[in-house]
Amino acid sequence: MKLISFLKLGENRDSPRVWIESRRLNSLGFTPGVGFTIEPRLNGVRLRPALSAENHVSKRISARQERPIIDIANRLLLSPLDGFPEIKVTGAFRQIDVVPSARGFHIQRGLAAKPPFKTIEVFCGGGTLSTAIASNADFALVAGVEVEPKYADVWQQAHPRAVLYQADIRRIHAGELPAHDVLVASIPCTSHSTLGRAKKSLAGKPELGDTGDLFLSVAHIVAHHLPSACVFENVPAFGNSLACLSLAQHLQKIGYCLTESIIDPLNEWNEPQDRKRWIMVATLKPGFQIRSPQIPFTGTVGKFLDAPADSDRLEVERIVKSIEALRRHNQRHAKLGHGFSFTTINRESTRVPTIVRSYHKINTGPFVETAYGLRLLHKEEVERLMGCKIDCDHYATAIQILGQGVQTRIFREILRQLADYLSR
Repeated sequence: MKLISFLKLGENRDSPRVWIESRRLNSLGFTPGVGFTIEPRLNGVRLRPALSAENHVSKRISARQERPIIDIANRLLLSPLDGFPEIKVTGAFRQIDVVPSARGFHIQRGLAAKPPFKTIEVFCGGGTLSTAIASNADFALVAGVEVEPKYADVWQQAHPRAVLYQADIRRIHAGELPAHDVLVASIPCTSHSTLGRAKKSLAGKPELGDTGDLFLSVAHIVAHHLPSACVFENVPAFGNSLACLSLAQHLQKIGYCLTESIIDPLNEWNEPQDRKRWIMVATLKPGFQIRSPQIPFTGTVGKFLDAPADSDRLEVERIVKSIEALRRHNQRHAKLGHGFSFTTINRESTRVPTIVRSYHKINTGPFVETAYGLRLLHKEEVERLMGCKIDCDHYATAIQILGQGVQTRIFREILRQLADYLSR
């Protein structure tokens, strides 16, 4: 008979403590009252029964049965284990080895990480969040995961030194990914957004959508590698979903401390776009909090827009029929009480509605008011609003990347705060 157990390394009066309690100790030769020696081993200790020894097996009576207990609390003898939060106990006849578990090793490595922090990004899209990572010298972007080829190409071009895994994350075993200190995950929101739930009839069950289960793959990667910190972001509705609650509970149970927040760009981060996002940061070291500047946007949209030009006329003429069709479509729905409409902005506007990934299809605003009529936002204008540049000349692809991405300036600041915290 063998005994294999994974235990938390305890503490007693500032000394590490090993507590092993099992009836199987009897069959291994560690019966109550038997003395045992403690021999130092590589990264651990070995226990052996001995006739004359200072340490003895104790016992407790539970359910009228005797259960042997090995209780060791000695700073010197257990020094090879000190600092590891979890241990692995392997018992054979007349021998018990106690060493740090793989989890304990990874947690200690994570707590001891120093900048530049090796970082991987899953669901990296075309790179709006990657730009924030790569712009901070405290992070080294080593790998990304993206299933969509056209986004993967743009991401790899921007980060040629990082390894790109172009695959469905469900098909990647956690062990295939490189060791890392920080994991960043913009979990796809198509099953959790209000529009996604409505279009796919997922009310009350977004986890059953085509992307609703992806948090499970992320949780598996985290449990395998146990990075120092994880950053997750999604639509605000994700924060109240079963997926989020399950992910948060799982992270806490494997040793992480969490902080959650709803990013309010317009009212707290001095950004003109009012696209709110949910964010959760998990750290092995407790105490991290996201500090928003609490600065509302008080300027106008004009500084983000291109100056009026003669080319505006051509742009207006190109989409004028689509705009007219969109107006008729919205009017039909308005008569039915559906409230469909589209938004417009001008240089004096004080906010910019959310720019969605399908914006290039001319099915929703915001459209820019010009002297000739309404035009689409230029790629460069959307880049200014989002805070990053996308090295892609194809308008539709660039807008899809930006429309489903994050506001880079905000995440650059959040990552700066995280790097400062981990470095302390």
